[in-house]
Amino acid sequence: MIALLLISLIPILMWTVQTIQLRHYGLPIRWRIDAGDAPRPVRNVGRAVTQVALVSVILCYPILRGQSIQHYYASLLPPTRSVLLCVHGAAASMLFLCVLYLVWIMTDRLRVSVHQSRRRWVRRLILLLPTAVFGAFVEELLFRGVVMADFLHTDWVSPEAAVAVATLVFAGAHYVRSVKRRWTIFGHLMLGWLLCVAFLQTKTLWLAIGLHAGGIMMIMGTRPFFRYRGPAWVTGASIFPFAGVVGIAGLGILTAFIANYYGGDQTP
Repeated sequence: MIALLLISLIPILMWTVQTIQLRHYGLPIRWRIDAGDAPRPVRNVGRAVTQVALVSVILCYPILRGQSIQHYYASLLPPTRSVLLCVHGAAASMLFLCVLYLVWIMTDRLRVSVHQSRRRWVRRLILLLPTAVFGAFVEELLFRGVVMADFLHTDWVSPEAAVAVATLVFAGAHYVRSVKRRWTIFGHLMLGWLLCVAFLQTKTLWLAIGLHAGGIMMIMGTRPFFRYRGPAWVTGASIFPFAGVVGIAGLGILTAFIANYYGGDQTP
């Protein structure tokens, strides 16, 4: 399993670089990947190393399979219907979140209130589209284009198993670094399942990229203006509105729709 080997090297590299940086500043070693209260250079280097590691895995995987990078990813990103699938995905995830937000507002679980400075939220909105597209593109190339595709290329692994493993890897990767909330992993599992099913049914990354990018745009775009009133297990949290029980149920319905609309008989 080339993909799992490559992706397992990423946290090892992250921890090694973090340790070198902490020792450089005379700080004790941390066994978790957590530079939250470390000096700014430690955090900046950590982010840069993470991004470089992700891109390196994406670029190295096709080469290790004996294919050119261009040829491999061209097969996963065919030009046919690319824009349409992206638009479908983005529209579906944005509609899902709009309905979710409307329900919270109507039940007084969410208040519309600006809680960031004008300069900060204007900057966030300006960078919203490129941030969403870049984040979705990189994660889909990695988790669907590399991890899930690697299992689908393995004869003895069924599509159902490929979806299951890729979903677990996707969700788990969001908790490699120390995080404030761990209970949100159930939302990430459901989100990972949705994106894996989208890839399985269309055999391209376009729909998954659209779904992913649309979700990032809605969540990050509304974050400066929404205050959640909870309880968190129902509504989720500010950057994880899909992690509450209602959001998880909604993602399940969206996954079933995607599976039936784009394939039906291949649903895992």
